[in-house]
Amino acid sequence: MVPDPPSLTRRQLLAGTAGGVGLTGSAVVALGATRPTALPNSLVDVATNYYPKPPTPSALWQPTVTEAHARMAVELLAETETESLERWDEIDTDERRMRSSGGWLGTAEDALADGEYNEALSNAVYGMQFAGEHLGEARAKQDAVTLEELAERSFALFDRIDAVIADISGYPVLDPERDLAWYTQIESELQVGRGRAGWADLEAFDESAETAETDDTSPDIDDYDPRDIGDITAGLLQAEINVETAERYRDRLWDDVGVDGGDAAAARPHADHLETVRDALTEELESMPTRDEVQLSYIEDDVEGKRYGPYEFAHDRLARWVFPAGTPVPWRRSVDDDFLLVQVLGLSRGLADWRAHEFAVENLVIDPSDDDFDPGHLLDEQRRARSTYESTIEADQTPFLVVLSEQGIGDLRVTDVSRSSWDGYEDEEGAWTPWNERVQNYLHALLGRARLREYPDRYDRLVGNE
Repeated sequence: MVPDPPSLTRRQLLAGTAGGVGLTGSAVVALGATRPTALPNSLVDVATNYYPKPPTPSALWQPTVTEAHARMAVELLAETETESLERWDEIDTDERRMRSSGGWLGTAEDALADGEYNEALSNAVYGMQFAGEHLGEARAKQDAVTLEELAERSFALFDRIDAVIADISGYPVLDPERDLAWYTQIESELQVGRGRAGWADLEAFDESAETAETDDTSPDIDDYDPRDIGDITAGLLQAEINVETAERYRDRLWDDVGVDGGDAAAARPHADHLETVRDALTEELESMPTRDEVQLSYIEDDVEGKRYGPYEFAHDRLARWVFPAGTPVPWRRSVDDDFLLVQVLGLSRGLADWRAHEFAVENLVIDPSDDDFDPGHLLDEQRRARSTYESTIEADQTPFLVVLSEQGIGDLRVTDVSRSSWDGYEDEEGAWTPWNERVQNYLHALLGRARLREYPDRYDRLVGNE
């Protein structure tokens, strides 16, 4: 039920705003408690940009990156860029200036100097995509690399990944609310690293594989475009940082949980519990519908002259954001079975999304006959979502709850109406309209609130508080 307007008058709300420029936090909160349709759309649109948003998930928690860790990544990027520029100077001096890290080395060095070690690490990994590509291409052009050398680097990284997987396989925890967040980060780095270290034809160089090719049929580097070698090289360099990061996170976690040489001291293994939760979630999600099934239940298909207004748009967006397009798997990318916690986390988020969709549909304020949408509903939903965030995440904030809730928190941060999004397109058929923009942001707030309502139960199940 939409609340009645507060005693604050419309004149008081408008006073001093100067078209929204003077809106203060208290004024916006007051607007959020005002009945939809009570204020001009232009004022409410602006107010949505000033309504308090939660911090980014990384501001709430992120793994600690030491100076030595960040410096390792930045120095590797610097070495890569230096060699790339030197080689391109030999190949084509005109090309040299375009073969750096795209400015990311300087950005990473600045972050390192400022003590922003997480940011420095992130910038170094991103910049390696460019510097690594240029270096690999240059090496290929100068015949300074072989596929065998690249394969050897890949297999060495796979061995390191397997070693960390074996180390953490029991998931020993002293404080699951903290330790599971670290395990998630470790597995995520390993998963990304494994993907980046792989490339086409790599299996042909695996002497332990039954399908290994003979020397006569092995791929030849001359069959590769130098830019492809650049892609492989960049992936390997980024994977090097990913794996090193996972190893350092593991060492930090071992210090926290009292693990010495892989043997848990006072820590309790959590693997059996995670496997039990995984199996139960998998069974619960077997009946999860696909996106097409959900969309067809709300939107008429293959009907000539069918209507597509706010109601249809809302249900289409909700289905796209929650349900997979094909086989109903609850994650957006494949997850190796080796990464048990990432797998269980994906299943938990999938179930939370399904339940959140049900809540969002039940609480949608849009009717099938609506032709427009009052942004006052968005401001009201921002207020409700903020309240839910405060009572679920802010009231009981732990590292693993933040990790689990990343998407719901993110939803609440993208609910600002951009009035420029439809400027100049009003008369074009099928163009983005004011109600499209307002409904989409309203849905982010509604779905974010619905997700945040679901996370505490999923969280308790994962940490073993049930």
